[in-house]
Amino acid sequence: MKTMLFMLSLLLISCGSTQTATQEGEMSQVQQWANDKQFTIESQYANPLRGNQISLIGNTNFLTFNQDNVSAYLPFYGQRQSGNVLDGGPIEFEGNPKDVELIYNQRKKSSIISFTISEKGESYKVTVTLYDNKNSTITVNSSQRDFMRYEGTVEALPEDDN
Repeated sequence: MKTMLFMLSLLLISCGSTQTATQEGEMSQVQQWANDKQFTIESQYANPLRGNQISLIGNTNFLTFNQDNVSAYLPFYGQRQSGNVLDGGPIEFEGNPKDVELIYNQRKKSSIISFTISEKGESYKVTVTLYDNKNSTITVNSSQRDFMRYEGTVEALPEDDN
């Protein structure tokens, strides 16, 4: 029995110690994009506060960082609390974000960028999480709408956009 436990322990330890994409100290490709603020995200799913996950495949959507400029077009599925904007359209913004913070989470192999931005009298607190495997999550807290979360993939900006 002790031998069996010892072998199981060795197996678990050896499986847990394998390294994947990058060696410690090296910067992943996605982490470099986050540091340079040069990336674009296309989401495959929207997760509204009230309701089930919605497929965005085939629907136009993006969040793009190009150094000091960020732009987004994200479909919105939810309720407005109030509003100066008469349409119930997408979450759209473009401009220079404020209060930008960038953190790298070594344990989760992810870069987290948070910022605030305003457009048409509406304020957004946005958190973008970029994982080293090129998956992404965007969360949007609005001054006038329900919370939204988007899941997608990140890629480098095309050369002509840099």
